[in-house]
Amino acid sequence: MGSRLRKGAYLIHARNVAIMSITVYTTAPDEKTAEALSKAIIEESLGKCCNFWPVRTIYSWKGEIKNDTEHVIFIKTTKNKFKDLEKYIVKNHLYSMPAIVSLSWDDSHEPFKNWINTNE
Repeated sequence: MGSRLRKGAYLIHARNVAIMSITVYTTAPDEKTAEALSKAIIEESLGKCCNFWPVRTIYSWKGEIKNDTEHVIFIKTTKNKFKDLEKYIVKNHLYSMPAIVSLSWDDSHEPFKNWINTNE
């Protein structure tokens, strides 16, 4: 009986993880690419909403300091879609090593979170 309770509790926990809301951070080299990638992500139902905007980026690449412009993309989605979203970005991104970072939502506006978590 005890192991069933533990197993049941684990299953409940696993279901809660599957619907956890996240924001995935990535970047694109320009606005046109950011818009196309964002639109495709929404069309593929890998995200519910994308925001993108221009930024300046300074980074080290192959021993050189680079100073570029690019577009940050925030993708609002659920944790259970992350692996498919990651694969999609890697396959369709212009960068050889795109930034793909999941940010969990510790707190959020409940109606917005519910909208992100629905499968419309």
